[in-house]
Amino acid sequence: MKHSIYHLLLLSALVFSNLFVALRDASAQGRKSRPEESPATSRVQKKSATPLGQPSQRELTARERREQAYVKLLEGQRNYASARNRRFTDKALNDTRQAFQEATQLDPTLAEAHTALAEIAFYYLDDLQQAEREATTAVRIDRNNFGARRILSRIYTVKSNISKGNLDQPYADKAVIELREVVRLDANDAEALALLGEFHLAQGRQSEAIDAFKRWAAAPSPIDERFFQALTKRNLSSDMAAARLGETLLQGGRTAEGISAIRQALAGDPQNRTYLELLGRALETGGDRDTQAVTTELRRITAANPANAAAVALLARAEVRAGRVDEAVAALREAIARRADGDREQLTLRAELAQIFADASRYDEGVAIYEELLKARGATTAPLTSEREKRFATFLLQSIISLRRQAGQTREVLAAIERMRALLGSENPAADIQNVLFLREQRKGREALEAVRAARLKYPKEVAFVRLEAATLSDLGRVDEGASLLRSQLKGNADDYEDHLAIAGLYLEAARGTEAVAAARQALELAAPDDRPRELQALLLLSSAQERAGDAKGSEESLRRILAKEPNNATALNNLGYFLLERNERLSEALEIIQRAVRIEPTNASFLDSLGWAHFKLNQLEEAERYLSAAARRNHSSATINEHLGDLYQRRGKNPQARAAWQKALSLAVEPAQTARIKAKLNGKADK
Repeated sequence: MKHSIYHLLLLSALVFSNLFVALRDASAQGRKSRPEESPATSRVQKKSATPLGQPSQRELTARERREQAYVKLLEGQRNYASARNRRFTDKALNDTRQAFQEATQLDPTLAEAHTALAEIAFYYLDDLQQAEREATTAVRIDRNNFGARRILSRIYTVKSNISKGNLDQPYADKAVIELREVVRLDANDAEALALLGEFHLAQGRQSEAIDAFKRWAAAPSPIDERFFQALTKRNLSSDMAAARLGETLLQGGRTAEGISAIRQALAGDPQNRTYLELLGRALETGGDRDTQAVTTELRRITAANPANAAAVALLARAEVRAGRVDEAVAALREAIARRADGDREQLTLRAELAQIFADASRYDEGVAIYEELLKARGATTAPLTSEREKRFATFLLQSIISLRRQAGQTREVLAAIERMRALLGSENPAADIQNVLFLREQRKGREALEAVRAARLKYPKEVAFVRLEAATLSDLGRVDEGASLLRSQLKGNADDYEDHLAIAGLYLEAARGTEAVAAARQALELAAPDDRPRELQALLLLSSAQERAGDAKGSEESLRRILAKEPNNATALNNLGYFLLERNERLSEALEIIQRAVRIEPTNASFLDSLGWAHFKLNQLEEAERYLSAAARRNHSSATINEHLGDLYQRRGKNPQARAAWQKALSLAVEPAQTARIKAKLNGKADK
């Protein structure tokens, strides 16, 4: 017998509650709907009786056959009931199925028996085809059969691939139809309302999703939520409903309503990290009034439970957002002091404190926090032996290197790289990767090329160094050599996908759009039809290449293809909006599209930059400065962000700040066109 996830999801969904009533009414129903038997018929039956005095099956009247069908139906129920508290053996399963099958043979119009067979096929046999066939028969007989509607809704939900983010539209449409039928029969069915909300959201019908989640939040908690949990990794509680509602409201730009819903979720479970993260998203996307509301809620939560590390970390972020950095630092240090050294929550708080120092350009203080964490784990100078400790040390040292780079502390960066090499050992390539990246950032192309080639000899199986060498060759203007190196790795099969993407990336950076388009199309061809992540990744790169090649229509079509499959794909939304901005087309539409992307990923520096640039194009300079400054805080090494920030300062009459931002952008720029443009701005020759 084949067991599956559906076997574990049993079993309150088995709908037998109305069987006894149906049996009780069977005789009365037969008397109302069937003519009385004639004496002649009765005499024939008596004459041909079996030795036991009972009529054979073929001699049963219609009423008797229906009554016998209900007997078999109840027999199947008894078989199930006797096995439900212990392992459902093959024999018990077969006996149960046989009883229900005999019931359908005796009376093919007995919807309950078809429903029971559908449930067994779904939960125990993992036979979706049989389950769908039996459930469809049941609803054809009785359109109000709740159990059959439930099974069909679950079958089509599974087949829709909604849990995999690869929506099959025809099955999604069927699932929505059946879920609406379930809600028609039970307006407070939490599972159906929750799933309807998820389908509406996946299909870009946000207002309908909000309505479904509101109804879910008001519905009573169900007895059985195992199917929903297995499918979505969420429960069906009222606080989860409020959280999903809040998240959807935030995506729709209804921040105040979203905060209210999230506060309701937190009232039910104040320790829930997911709910707190949603509140953090509201903090990132909301205005001053929203920030104040979030701060008030976080102060209430932390006052009630000072040990709630996630809430303390989020409160610190809120304080920083309001310009109260020292208050944020004090709150985090106090929370850190409450927890034991090495405690996981303490590590989270220390990492948050380091990030706050980094955002405030207090780099040495941020490094000191990471050093404390390394010391606490015993990662000083002796080589580490545990892979777990190596991963932890790699993260911390990469963070230290990042802060040192932002501070312009070259000597300290190199020292940290060598320290990484000593701690991780000669078999670990992380230090060499960091070294090559730093040399490239320092515009030391020849040294970077020597270093990466030495690393390739040292780690011949590490594909990352091949791609790093190709990128370094491109930095030196040797794009064709880089592309040839990547082509030398091609195997002529689906494994070539990543290399074609890398080739497209080289040509894109070199402003060779036509060649980038060709390479991106090759990658797209290698993406399997059922591998949506690869398909969408290739389409994103293709759209950028088409934009660079001057094919604005093709670029937009590629992005629309992505959004047709994933309406909430934040990167596609951002890119579509940004390309419109760069072409000075449909600026208001571009702003709305980018706002959607930021609501989905409110801490993404590129998206924040796009949003700031949209406000700049619309001459909304205060909002532009807010978002461009936030983008610069989150990404210190973007030439584009710093150039945009310089343009903003220049328009606002802040000329010293403008020059400083442009100088930084020039030091980071790679593309010749961008370099020339920034130099013109610094020389006062750019268009005002």
